[in-house]
Amino acid sequence: MSRFRISIKGIVQGVGFRPFIYNLAKSLNLKGHVKNTSDGVIIEAEGESLNEFLQSIQNKCPPIARIDSIKTEELPLNGYEDFMIIESIDAGRFTLISPDISICDDCLKELLDPSDRRHLYPFINCTNCGPRYSITQRVPYDRPNTTMSVFDMCPQCLSEYNDPLNRRFHAQPNACHECGPQLFEFQISNFKFQIDETSDPIEAAIELLKQGAIIAIKGLGGFHLCCDAENEDAVRRLREKKRRSNKPFALMSPDTEAVRQFCEVSDEEEKLLADRRRPIVLLKKRVKGQRLKVKELPDEIAPNNKYLGFMLPYTPLHYLLFYYPLTCHLSPVTRHCFDALVMTSGNLSEEPI
Repeated sequence: MSRFRISIKGIVQGVGFRPFIYNLAKSLNLKGHVKNTSDGVIIEAEGESLNEFLQSIQNKCPPIARIDSIKTEELPLNGYEDFMIIESIDAGRFTLISPDISICDDCLKELLDPSDRRHLYPFINCTNCGPRYSITQRVPYDRPNTTMSVFDMCPQCLSEYNDPLNRRFHAQPNACHECGPQLFEFQISNFKFQIDETSDPIEAAIELLKQGAIIAIKGLGGFHLCCDAENEDAVRRLREKKRRSNKPFALMSPDTEAVRQFCEVSDEEEKLLADRRRPIVLLKKRVKGQRLKVKELPDEIAPNNKYLGFMLPYTPLHYLLFYYPLTCHLSPVTRHCFDALVMTSGNLSEEPI
């Protein structure tokens, strides 16, 4: 039997690393603890399977984690009785924080499931997805050090957070309708923002988009200016207000099948679109006469360009704009509210947010 102190650096905070270590240690009957520090993650583990433990950390770590270095130090036996996640410490140093992560398939399924308690909750997340970098105020990455510190988890969310078998185990942004951030619709009146509490914000946004309005949509780290990509007048007005003469606008569609109505999509391009980082992928426009139905978008989206830049939704709010059931009354024929939305950065052209 041996005892190791293991220091790990890299992207190991905000990626479900401590829950991974906890469950791995329990499966190997190791005792000790794991904690975040402002320098990375520190593990003290004691038992018979430490070599297997170290190998598994490197070979089976969470997919969005990145290990830059592992240092081990052998220590005298301590006689730990269990393995625990313990309070983080701030050593006044610097560690990498995971970038924001697009919604995972499990959360998306819950978002659109009428029987789930987080049905239509626009800030749904778990250990495998959601905001990270954009909500972090300081390290180590723990809820008190994020903008989520002002939201106290309800009993159900807290139970998930403390359950090692739940995928929201130690998910720092964990929240729901009852205890988390809420969505508001702001109307501008006399150059002042006022909250409109008379309507459902998502229903109102969809209806405004269908009427040709331009709206600002919160992403993860900033805002997008958004309009219906098939509304030529709306696209033209957005280009004028953005003061963007000919630079192409980025587009968002609900899925790759919707994108195929406008562009050719190869297998490799489809994989890029579905990547968890949700990049904007440049795709060649379809031309009339091809086998699949071709829909044309206004020339103002990408003037004199044979390519369009598409991305797929990456936040719950984005998905709700396409799939919100109360407004769209979706049928087997109409699967979503829009085939494409313009999503351009919410800042003056060439200027920061």
